[in-house]
Amino acid sequence: MPPSTSVTAVTGSAFSLRARTRMSPSRMLSDRAAVTAERRAVDRDIVRLAVPALGALVVEPLFLLTDTALVGHLGATPLAAVGLASAVLSTVTGLLVFLAYSTTPAVARALGGGDRRGAVHAGIDGMWLALALGVALALVGWPLAGPLVDVFGASPEVSEAAAAYLTISLIGLPGILIVTASTGLLRGLQDTKTPLVVATIVVSAMRINADELFENPLVGK
Repeated sequence: MPPSTSVTAVTGSAFSLRARTRMSPSRMLSDRAAVTAERRAVDRDIVRLAVPALGALVVEPLFLLTDTALVGHLGATPLAAVGLASAVLSTVTGLLVFLAYSTTPAVARALGGGDRRGAVHAGIDGMWLALALGVALALVGWPLAGPLVDVFGASPEVSEAAAAYLTISLIGLPGILIVTASTGLLRGLQDTKTPLVVATIVVSAMRINADELFENPLVGK
């Protein structure tokens, strides 16, 4: 490298360093304020997404409390039956939670790439899969409701009532799985409020209807 070029580069670096070190206090304060505002905006977005998502997770245990409150006054046998059937249902829905957690990143990836239509299409594919799985499991579960609850080794009265409750609840399994997949779609679209509303109103209504059918003396005991 020629000496003149080297001197020019060193001189330019020195001027650049002086310019940075001589930055006015007002400019420094402005930059800090911009960084702080950006961080606060990110924090607000995190809270906006996280709080409703947490609420949707809290709703699930409340469903079990609803079952207990509606069926508990019928006696110990129906209450024990609801406990057995709920254990089976919770296991099934817990194993199928991938319908939400696999849909969310696929939707978010497409949305981040600017393809909102593709993001929605990926979520709809997940909902179709949820519907197919829900119908298939319901069809398989109806004849197997009795053997499934017999695994718990309860008394014949409890097992019979648990099989009745499980059979009724399986009717709503496709809807529950569709809600699970749609939750993944909406979370991927950065909407966590709608899943909270849907989980609170729609799913709870389905559970309450199942409890009411179970209380019918023609169905449950």
